[in-house]
Amino acid sequence: MRKLKSWFGAGRAKPAAPDLPVDLLSDAFVADPAPTWAWLRDNAPLAPVKSGGYVMTRAADIKAAFTDARLGNAPSRFSMLAEKNRDRYVAADVAANIPPFLDKPRHVDMRKPLSAAFFDTFDGAEAWIGPLAEAHLARLAGQGPQDIITGFGRPFATQAMARFVGLDHDPAAVARATGALFKLFAPITDRAGFDDVNAGLEATRHYIAGAVSARHATPGPDLISHLIARGGLTDIEIGDHALLVLADGIENIEAAIAQVLIRLASDPDHLAALRAGEGDIAATVTEVLRLETPAQTIPRVVREAHERDGVQLTEGTPIFLALGSANRDPDLHPDPDRFDPTRDHSGVLMFGQGRHRCIGAPLGQMLVTQGARALVDRPCTLVTDPARITYHKRLGHRWPVEVLARID
Repeated sequence: MRKLKSWFGAGRAKPAAPDLPVDLLSDAFVADPAPTWAWLRDNAPLAPVKSGGYVMTRAADIKAAFTDARLGNAPSRFSMLAEKNRDRYVAADVAANIPPFLDKPRHVDMRKPLSAAFFDTFDGAEAWIGPLAEAHLARLAGQGPQDIITGFGRPFATQAMARFVGLDHDPAAVARATGALFKLFAPITDRAGFDDVNAGLEATRHYIAGAVSARHATPGPDLISHLIARGGLTDIEIGDHALLVLADGIENIEAAIAQVLIRLASDPDHLAALRAGEGDIAATVTEVLRLETPAQTIPRVVREAHERDGVQLTEGTPIFLALGSANRDPDLHPDPDRFDPTRDHSGVLMFGQGRHRCIGAPLGQMLVTQGARALVDRPCTLVTDPARITYHKRLGHRWPVEVLARID
């Protein structure tokens, strides 16, 4: 059936076959991953990756993988992030405290208090996030072409996440923290780079420890205070949870806000409808993130050797679940490359699924939606030619480098 859909698609050209193992950092893939995902879904749904491991691209397989006990989160015993290395590397110690790198039972032990504290903090956040977005965008009015990422999305998300988590608003410290944590989600091949990651995480722990100490003395309506109030966690675990939530709310958010602007600039009728109050801004954001998923892949690890799609998988092999591919899978989303905010979004995999869903997903959605609402409500003109927008070479993520706009 999938082959028939491919052959008789509505005039779409068949994508060219990529070289295998697939290079997820090649210039062509970074510029536009969609053709590669399309070919892999039809021809090699579990394909070898040049940097190691395999990438899974069909939506049904990815959804099943989230609950497959043969796959896990915990790093391979051969990884520098393995639990046995906690005393040697700060990175391994951080990984051993946060849900994306944990399997049962510790995954549950860490996720449960974090989830509860997150929703305690999330309640009422929309009341201040919307005005904060408007204030950051207003600073750019009349200033000529401005990068919507570094000028609006990043400072807005950084201040919002620092406030939500309970940290001093220190943009440099936040950037160092998120940069170090994100590198844990990509294959570690450079020892010197890994040393830098450990140094960054060590500095970040010191930065967050100060906030934890302050919240013990003077609790607030923030995540750290709610984690302390919940009890059962050490201060180091509280700090690492705070780091995880912080990192999830910066780069992916600024990229998503930029993608919304790019899309709306190419669809002036839909933008006009939104400005007239006739469209759904939240559905628009979801549809943009379906098409341009900031977190293109998330990693899992083979816990038990098995065969899948004709491939013999050995214990410890990385498996990358291609959320960006699943979100364009025609078996899940009919006419998947068409922008349609009215479509059913119940199957969209922007933030994972089930107990592997990002705890901060509601906050991420709110930040992007409020950022997009600010752009819709204030006259804003895209200056950069969408065809000339470039993307960072970052495994697993799709982040524009620069998107210039004029704010009136």
